[in-house]
Amino acid sequence: MHNQSTKRQPLRWANFFHVYQPPNWSPAIVRKVARESYRPLCAILTKNPRIKITLNVTGSLTEQLAECGQADIIGRIARLAKRKQIELTGSAQYHPILPLIPAHEIRRQVKLNARVNRLHFGPVYRPRGFFPPEMAYGGKIAPVIEKLGYRWLIADEISKNGTLSTTLFNARYRIKNTQLNIVFRNRVISDYFSFHGNPKRLESFWETIRQDSRSGTALITAMDGENLGHHRKGWDSYWKRLVTSHNIRTVTMSELLHTYTKNEVISPRKASWSTQEREMRRGNPYVLWNDPHNDIHKNQWELLRRVTALIERHKAHENYATARELLDRRYASDQFWWASAKPWWSLEIISKKTGELLSAADLVSPRDPQAVKLASTIISLARTWQQKMTFRSTADSYLATNEGAAVRFLGGKKISA
Repeated sequence: MHNQSTKRQPLRWANFFHVYQPPNWSPAIVRKVARESYRPLCAILTKNPRIKITLNVTGSLTEQLAECGQADIIGRIARLAKRKQIELTGSAQYHPILPLIPAHEIRRQVKLNARVNRLHFGPVYRPRGFFPPEMAYGGKIAPVIEKLGYRWLIADEISKNGTLSTTLFNARYRIKNTQLNIVFRNRVISDYFSFHGNPKRLESFWETIRQDSRSGTALITAMDGENLGHHRKGWDSYWKRLVTSHNIRTVTMSELLHTYTKNEVISPRKASWSTQEREMRRGNPYVLWNDPHNDIHKNQWELLRRVTALIERHKAHENYATARELLDRRYASDQFWWASAKPWWSLEIISKKTGELLSAADLVSPRDPQAVKLASTIISLARTWQQKMTFRSTADSYLATNEGAAVRFLGGKKISA
């Protein structure tokens, strides 16, 4: 048995999982992920009443679970929340990168998310914590989130001071000029489990914790819930064996915060849970969604701003409500992520999402010249990247030069340099 069993006090492990599917996603994929990840996780918790987790279910996914005949999962999560095995958190409805959008759009997305989840989960949905999509933190987020009634938010450890493997997890951190606490995940251990763990060698997980040396009494991990069974086959069983190990006590994030006696006021840095140290040094913390060297990104953001301005200018139009709802969905981070080529790339998704954004504008201002030109530029650039294999060389360079980013999994498929 791992050496943690020799300690008097059990290791308090706060597991945070984020589950999400992009708006208007393939129903077949939603059902597949539900079968491979969401149901197995609920089954593990149901059969093991002592296991507790903190869970973010983005409203976009909640809607699609209901629409795709997977509402039983919503019911299971609600029952587990009532049993206090799951602490539910708030987030933004369609998974936008919050530091990159205006404060009023942040409020709108957060309120939409709360409305949808309250409707489906019922009275057990009373979140105290908040998950910014992709753990993308920026200074404008905290005041908005605090005013909406949240008590803490979660971020990656690199947001603490711009470096990895230096953050300590023995204190309650409060964001300067607010009463909002910020919780940092241990990226080393989170990523080790997600991308490098070995289900046949549980001891290697505990050895990694010992080598990291920062989580002797409290471990905070956070990752996509889809890693359990969908992205990584068998990882749901692997996780179950770990959290049911001797001398492990799983706790919710709020429970862990209550145990801290040391307090520290800090000014967190702009970053996401995939930001690398070299990107921090270069002042490019959101490279997967807003890379200043990526002309596709530049035009995507310009189109989003243009379409938003057009729709908001036509509030009296009979199609305003429909256009605004479509626009809300297009704030999703995915169109930028798939255009990053770091290493994610899809000409099909870029073209589809660009067309959907233009269609939203057409409802109130048909064929706006500037919007049409921007959409044409995005698709033309993406086709050129595809034809010249620019996306491939960019992906290879990113995987080869970014520490910690060399191995990734998507839908069970390994993506590596």
